Amino acid sequence: MKQILLIFSLLVTLSLTVFSQADVGSLVDLGNDLISLNRYEEALEKFDEALDYLPSYAPALDGKAGLLILMEDYKKAGKIIEEAIKKNSDYPQFYLTRGKIYIHKGKYKDAIEDLNRALDLAQGQNNKLFENKVYVNRGAAYQKLFEFDAALNDYSKAIQLDDNNPNVYLYRGFLYYQNNDHPEALKDFNTVIDIDPENPFAYYNRGMINFKQDKKDEACDDFHKACELGNNNACRMVITHCIEF
Repeated sequence: MKQILLIFSLLVTLSLTVFSQADVGSLVDLGNDLISLNRYEEALEKFDEALDYLPSYAPALDGKAGLLILMEDYKKAGKIIEEAIKKNSDYPQFYLTRGKIYIHKGKYKDAIEDLNRALDLAQGQNNKLFENKVYVNRGAAYQKLFEFDAALNDYSKAIQLDDNNPNVYLYRGFLYYQNNDHPEALKDFNTVIDIDPENPFAYYNRGMINFKQDKKDEACDDFHKACELGNNNACRMVITHCIEF
């Protein structure tokens, strides 16, 4: 009788293990899909469900922390990642996520250190999407520290890895704009509009360049479009500079 119970217990354990290996990843994928639909609470449930089966499953921990960043709960996200790194210090995605948290907290040097670590750990994996995200975030950290050459280099590397991401062109364009390199900034803002014609920030920034170059008609066209798309700064420019009373 004891042998039968032992065998039954072993079969149950094996069944749970098989379920975990086969399905927990699917729960994480579903959580990520829900994030893309802005259904954050449902996504959180999927990550928690995955972690109920495998509490140390790295993609689920990282997915949950990343979601909490989107929900602006940086404290809870940081706590999850700190514990995750203690248990698995060689998982590169953890350092990318903690780097993002540091950027939101204004700890830019700490962010750069983590993002460097992420790149080191990811060597040889040939994961271009991951590298793209690291370079974009490291570029943002360098930009906040006014290290413009380093930021420009990282944004350009990110574009080489994925030339269809409008956000990177937007960041690099604003970097050019900050350095008064208006021709290069215009190229990047135009590229953003080509990829994402409904991007209000690109129209607003292009409008600001046209405004500074005394191209009022072109500037006001961009401000009107950006305002229609929800950019409040553009609306203020329309009111103060584009409406004739």
